[in-house]
Amino acid sequence: MSESVNKLDPQTLTLGSWPQEGIMRIVLISDTHMQHRKLVMPEGDLLIHAGDFTNKGRKTDIKDFDDWLGGLDYRHKIVVVGNHDTETDILAINKAGRVEIETIPENATVLKNETVDIEGLTVFGSPYTLDPFGIDWWAHKADTEEEMEQHMNNMQEGVDIVVTHSPPHGIGDINMDKSHCGSKAVRQSVEKGNPAVHVFGHIHEGRGLYQSKEVNCRTLFVNASSLPSPLKSGLCQPFVLDIDLSTKTVVI
Repeated sequence: MSESVNKLDPQTLTLGSWPQEGIMRIVLISDTHMQHRKLVMPEGDLLIHAGDFTNKGRKTDIKDFDDWLGGLDYRHKIVVVGNHDTETDILAINKAGRVEIETIPENATVLKNETVDIEGLTVFGSPYTLDPFGIDWWAHKADTEEEMEQHMNNMQEGVDIVVTHSPPHGIGDINMDKSHCGSKAVRQSVEKGNPAVHVFGHIHEGRGLYQSKEVNCRTLFVNASSLPSPLKSGLCQPFVLDIDLSTKTVVI
């Protein structure tokens, strides 16, 4: 872990009664890899999935995930797709030699370098990740940090929540080989924007809550990977946090 951040105990988050006026309860998941139906989903107002809901990104699997989303009782649902979700990206479909069209979940707002307003909270989402292996089926890939920077440049000033599949470099991004896999461009953009929350996944082993030691950084970083390791089958339950809509800060 980067020396500039602290990993927090999940018990740090204070959850009051719900529903509560002026409070938005957010449920965070990522990297469910077709295990979504095994999750026990807590109540909330907004569900965010930060990508990799499938293993191989087949249309039938995307539709199964979408059907599951449709049955969930949240006022708002936001999805950012991941690199495993191949058939959400026509470039990946073509490179993988598949004869398919893009299939995008319909029961959520899917963000691709876009911003949406959710009851006064601005949420930016980007699916792009660095592909160091040159894998043909890798969806929404970026070959360089310069490309990642271009994607993140779509983020507006003053955004409240950032959702990326990629971790920021140095925060929740260490894999089983003890290598940092996050993007420096993502981290720079998030630190500049200073949102209340940055939700991501991709590197399962980095699951957890993180807070910068920088005095002026208000961001709670959440690696919401639901599978804590790509080599283990154990499933972690969603992170849940409350945001005060008047101050646009996480209730801790």
